Amino acid sequence: MRPGPALVGLLLLAAASASACVPPAYNVRAARAFANEDARRAIIDDRAVDLERAAALADEVLARTPYSPGDAWIAALRLDDEEGERLRERFEEAPPYDGEHEVPLAKLYRVKLDEALARARAPRPSPPAFARLFDALAALAAPASDARGAAGAAGASAASGLPAAWEALAEHARALAAEERTVARLSAGRPLGAPDTPEIAAPRARAAARRRALAGAQRDIAAAAAALRAASAGHEPAATIARDALRAVSFLLRMHVEALAVAPYVVKQARRVARGEPGYAAAVARAEALSRVLEEQREALSACAEALSVPARTPIEDTAGFEMQESLLDQGRAISLDAVHLRLKGDVELLFFHQIASPNSSGGINDYRGRTRRLAYDVDPVFMVGGRAMITYDFEHVRDAARLNAGFKTDRLFSSGGDIRYDSSLGKLIGLNGLASDVFDIGADLVGLRTSLKVARFTSGDVAEIAVDPATGRDAGVVASAPFQLLVRQIDVGFDVTKLFPEAADDLYLEELLAGFRYMDYKLPRIFYELREREPGKGDIYLFERQSPAQSVTSRFYQGGFSLRMGNGEWPRLAPFGDIGLYGGAGPVRYAFSGDPSVPGGEREVDEATMIAFSGNLSVGLRLRLTSYLSRLRLLTELSYNVEAVGQGIVSGIHATRRGDETTYTIGRKIDIGGFDLFHGPRLLAVLVL
Repeated sequence: MRPGPALVGLLLLAAASASACVPPAYNVRAARAFANEDARRAIIDDRAVDLERAAALADEVLARTPYSPGDAWIAALRLDDEEGERLRERFEEAPPYDGEHEVPLAKLYRVKLDEALARARAPRPSPPAFARLFDALAALAAPASDARGAAGAAGASAASGLPAAWEALAEHARALAAEERTVARLSAGRPLGAPDTPEIAAPRARAAARRRALAGAQRDIAAAAAALRAASAGHEPAATIARDALRAVSFLLRMHVEALAVAPYVVKQARRVARGEPGYAAAVARAEALSRVLEEQREALSACAEALSVPARTPIEDTAGFEMQESLLDQGRAISLDAVHLRLKGDVELLFFHQIASPNSSGGINDYRGRTRRLAYDVDPVFMVGGRAMITYDFEHVRDAARLNAGFKTDRLFSSGGDIRYDSSLGKLIGLNGLASDVFDIGADLVGLRTSLKVARFTSGDVAEIAVDPATGRDAGVVASAPFQLLVRQIDVGFDVTKLFPEAADDLYLEELLAGFRYMDYKLPRIFYELREREPGKGDIYLFERQSPAQSVTSRFYQGGFSLRMGNGEWPRLAPFGDIGLYGGAGPVRYAFSGDPSVPGGEREVDEATMIAFSGNLSVGLRLRLTSYLSRLRLLTELSYNVEAVGQGIVSGIHATRRGDETTYTIGRKIDIGGFDLFHGPRLLAVLVL
């Protein structure tokens, strides 16, 4: 079975998106093979050699190898699935791969080209017809000049200019990569939008000139390709030249496509090694430059291959370069295999709730002497064992972009003391159901939005009202107690900023940086304390003034902020990680004071206000990968301990102090609850990806 035009088009489109200076499109096949590998110097060096050899082989085949129509070395350019598997086995178990790393397809094409060129260097029974393949292409276009007069002569002239344009591609691509690295180095640490210094402006101008030169060289190659497309190959040796040239060019094109699939991961892994070995930065620069050269060569080879398919009367998908179907079919059927994953997640979590008394929970130092009551919570932790099955689909540039939950989700398998539920569907949060929710979530994921919903229910707890000695602040005994339940909802919606600068994020060990919105609500028995400044205008020490009776209060907050995960991602076998989040905002609250809070049923002064709140979360954990890098099956475990604190208070009065021409503002009066709400506990995740 031959790969069809659509499959070849998919492969070429994926390759066309990769370059060293812009983030490559997400390539399903390459990501499966290379994204989660450990960064090992020996592997990086081996693949970098393959990239360098791929660029050199294109020069050698086209510009430095003698050729005669029907040459045996051209016929040797053949790689089918059986031969590819044999070559792969030759490298797979040998150093540096040792059965733990994927052998890139680019290596297999590189080896076959080297073998073919070894034949080309063997003694010939007669001198070659052409000193190089470029000369044969010029000769192929020449008959068109005889048939079409001046237009044909112009085409033949364009074809004869192909060697110079090809050489210019590599020269300008390498120089452009160097100038861009210089600009990046000189611009590092400068404020965003700052004008260029003369030192930066000079390489930036040289880079612009190199881009114009590259565009000119590609135009010359496009003109040569147009001449080859119009070439007449109805007679020998023109027909054989057209077929041979297409065979060689298509083989080079496929090698470049496969090289560009692995190149972004060579760069990324080299950068990881360079973190600990600064001297290895030169390898990063070399890989980036090679990626640039390979991309420019790929574009030129693609134009020439498409043009030569006309006089050779052979579709590109039927050429030697695309005889091996493994990569093509993997990419073409990505929607049903490589891009579709079944994610099975097991979750074991223990969640505690406490209120931590603090004299500075609402800013400043609070002196609560004078109060007669406080509340103490005794809440049994929630223990939950859960599981979930989810189907995900990778689009070309977004991993796990589509998440289909319908009919596949289970949360609680076992729980005690309550339950915990997680979800990640923004569509459901806004009231959509079924397919409409899934489609909405796909769109949100494609633009980089991330959503998480956590609902925790504590069903076993008691709250005690404790008498407090107003003079000493010491507890005097429990006055009353009652059972209560606690339901906490938390919704986070954010944009992953690392998508805008993936390379910098990788250098900074940033796995994820979400900027966005957080909503929280939960209901608890509360006692409010009103405090005032001891010295107006200082804002440092606050004295107790009055307290409210115990009452049930709903805390509802709308906050903005960020959360980030620091770590090395999933590629190491064993990797620590940490999460930090900080959000601030406010929400409405309704509360009441009374003349004597110790007397139940007294007249109450009900008020509504805006409660200001800050929430922060911190977690540390360890991730362990249990399966081989070569396995499509991935099993990861994560053990972490998570802490989230919520501080809240009401500003009931602002004090203005004027000193000369300057006015300062401090909080004159405030109301708080006497401490922080704290949610914390360990969590164990096991994720199996099929």
